[in-house]
Amino acid sequence: MSEEQIIHDNISCELIITTKCNFSCTYCVAHDLDAMTMDLDSGKKSIDMFVALGKGAKNIEFIFTGGEPLLNFFNLKSLVIYAEEKSKEFNMNPFFVIKTNGSLFESEIVDFCKKYGIKVVISIDGSSKYHDKNRLTCDGRLTHETVVCNLRKLQDNRIELSASLTVHPDNVEHIGDNVKYLHGLGLKEIDVGPVYGTANWSQAQIEHFKKALSVCAQYIRKVNETDSLEISPLNKNSEHVDDILKDCWGCKAGLNNLAFMPNGNIVGCSSLGMLSNKFPELIVGNIDSGINENSLQYLFDNSQASDVLRNSCIICETKNNCAGGCMAINLSTTQTPLIPPQFYCEIISSISAAWENAWR
Repeated sequence: MSEEQIIHDNISCELIITTKCNFSCTYCVAHDLDAMTMDLDSGKKSIDMFVALGKGAKNIEFIFTGGEPLLNFFNLKSLVIYAEEKSKEFNMNPFFVIKTNGSLFESEIVDFCKKYGIKVVISIDGSSKYHDKNRLTCDGRLTHETVVCNLRKLQDNRIELSASLTVHPDNVEHIGDNVKYLHGLGLKEIDVGPVYGTANWSQAQIEHFKKALSVCAQYIRKVNETDSLEISPLNKNSEHVDDILKDCWGCKAGLNNLAFMPNGNIVGCSSLGMLSNKFPELIVGNIDSGINENSLQYLFDNSQASDVLRNSCIICETKNNCAGGCMAINLSTTQTPLIPPQFYCEIISSISAAWENAWR
């Protein structure tokens, strides 16, 4: 998003307001980041810059993430209020999302989320048996019971919720059971995604993941006969079906999305931000010095590269339902932005058939 670029109707600003966390998840990709917390001034500068770059957009989404963003709730609440005022000043409709591990919902935080209509995305990996394998506190305590308790608080206050279920290869045979467990907790929007960058996937585990998508598809169909349930990546409006992505390559990083680090550095998205220590070339600017056009062009050269430069994609039978893989996943697994890992390709290739079973 440079000042010369055409702005989309819907834009998204990710604010990584801290890299600190009270969990020590085994599969976290952010372990290499320095411990940083965004101060109020930096947060306001980030919002000012993004809103100015997005002038003309209709809807603006602010996603607060981390680390664990609620460790910086004091500044988060001020930034929500500031972002709302700034957005309306530019005639944009603001929306707010907090991505959290679900451990810190005191009454003040719950009330604030309710007041400002904040959507909460909670990371929960299913039942305690599987969640507590990988999602412990920094001092080794189990977390599942606390997360579920806080989930209930949010539901009681009618706060919009979504679950993020991260699948470790060791738990891949239990995806269906864990999805059903989360739905049983009252969650109607569940995002199922594989661990990447910190674990290896065997071919047998990949096959289990693909089979699990079929199980999820059958469950979606059954539930939606009388209720509503969305399970990503099998969303009803999925772009990975019907050749929707034919001749479309890359992602939205830098186009209608930017992420701001606690130290003021700017990256294309928060996932790329998690890798910015290892790949400093991903930094496209800073809130004090502005956008570096050369760095932004480097991002676009990779995030928007066509199949001409994506050698592994040219002959792929799934390319019309794929955009070349997630740049962050590619970098963290194959160490190059344009080559996706095998597990990603195979999972994407299985979405279309599973989606058909869910929705047609």
